[in-house]
Parts: sequence; C-alpha cells; structure tokens
Amino acid sequence: MKAMLHLRHLVAPLLVVVFSGMILAQEPLETEQSQPAKIFVVIKNDGARFIGPIVSQDEREVIIDTETIGRVAIPRHEIREIREANSGDLSLGPETGNGLFSSRHFVSTNALPLKKGDHFAAINLYGPEAYFTLADHFTLGGITTWIGVPIVASLKYTFHVNQNLHLGLGLYGGTLSWVSFKSVGGLAYGTVTVGNYRNNISLSAGYAGVTNGEDFSGSEPLLSVGGMVRLGKTVSLVGDSFIYAGENPVALVMPGLRFSRNERRAFQFGLAGIVFEGNAIPFPIPVVGWFIRI
Repeated sequence: MKAMLHLRHLVAPLLVVVFSGMILAQEPLETEQSQPAKIFVVIKNDGARFIGPIVSQDEREVIIDTETIGRVAIPRHEIREIREANSGDLSLGPETGNGLFSSRHFVSTNALPLKKGDHFAAINLYGPEAYFTLADHFTLGGITTWIGVPIVASLKYTFHVNQNLHLGLGLYGGTLSWVSFKSVGGLAYGTVTVGNYRNNISLSAGYAGVTNGEDFSGSEPLLSVGGMVRLGKTVSLVGDSFIYAGENPVALVMPGLRFSRNERRAFQFGLAGIVFEGNAIPFPIPVVGWFIRI
C-alpha cells in the first residue's frame, strides 16, 4: 500500500511536467500560425509584376498566391527580382505587368498608376508616341506624327486612393515645330479612374490654350470619357472619346478591341467618328496601333 502511495506521488508531478511541456511546445506554433503571411513582389524579366504571399519555391519555380488571378507558378529562369513588398508596391495595385498598356486608351490617358521602369511605346497610323515612368506614379511622354507636326510632350502624376479609385493630374505642351515654332499650345487636365488594370472607366476634364506668339486663345472645357473591359484572356473592349463642351458641342468617339498575348506586346483596332449637331460622321480610316514595352 505504501508502495502504491509512493508511486502516485512520483507519477503526479511527472504528468504535470509532461503536460506543461506539451502546452509550452504548442504556444510558439500557435503564435507562428497567427502571424500574417508576408507579401512579396516577384518581377519577371519582361517586367510583369506579381504581388502576394509565396506559397512555395525551389530551384525550378516560385509559386505565388495573387489576389486577382490566384496561384501562379513562375519558372526561376524567368524571374528578375524577388523582394518583400513595401507600401509603394501595394499602392500600385496587383499585377501591373499585363496592365502596363491599360494606362492608355486610343488617344487619352487615365489615372492607373505605373511603377518606375514601366516604359512603353505606341506605333499608330498617324505617328509614334513613347512614355517613360521615371518614378512611381510619374510618367513623361512624347507624341508626334510621321511628318513631325506637331511635337507634343506630356507629364502625368497619379494618386492612389484605394484599390479601385485613382486620381491623376497631367499636362500636354507642344509646338507646330518646323511649320511654326512660335505656334504653341497646352492642355492641363485632371482624371478620375474607377476600376483596375482589367476593367476600368475614366472621366477627364481640362482646358487648352494656344498662341502664335502674338495672340492667345483659350478653349471651352474639354472632356474625355474612356475605359476598357476585359473580354477574355487576350482580348479587351476599349472605348475613348473627346468632347468639346462649347456652345456647339463636338464629340470624337472611338470604340475598338485590344489584343495582347504576352506582357510586351499589344495590338488594338478601332473605328472613329465625329458627333456634331446630332449627326454622326464616321472616319474612313480605322484607328490602329501597336503597343511595345521598352
């Protein structure tokens, strides 16, 4: 009987020690599991960016769980950079790689933000244009025709409000170049964009002014409504317009399609027409352009 009591006195403290050890061993695990997953940015060689927690990685590929398109497996040899995301990365929104060209419609722009190094050119039937994102949210561009008249420079800065609301301020300034260097003009505008790089709509408003070196003429308010809707993996519906809101309003309307099979190229085709005094006058030449990442 005394032996049983002695054994009981030994077992009870032993059980307390064992259970205490199990509880203490579980606490770090529970704490670890409660920690939020780190968010990373994976940048491919072609400039495509993917943001989200990394699910797994090995010597062959990295699997990242993105917010918009789910898990993506990226081969190691296609990756240029992997780093932890900062507030600037998150303000740019998810996956800007495939949406690089989404910052442009046919002619007008919008407030979707771009990241430093997101440079691209557009080759149109009327002439070339190029845009260089010199810093996050800040883009410098140039537009001209094949005969060099006019030559226009553009500046744009965008503001991220939230995931689906963006604001932008911009300025166009140009000259008739070799025809008349004294003839210059400018357009200051503001833009509100609702949506993301796949589906969005923008409203822009601004004022323009021109001078020939002697006389100055200002415009009535100029408005623009543009946007895009992703129809499939490679096709988007794109719309653009310019509205002269004077005593006799005139609107230029351009609907069309944009095709993109990869992150570095896109092609768009559209029709254009002028609406004046209730009459629609179609352009005989389509609006055609090629986007190229540079």
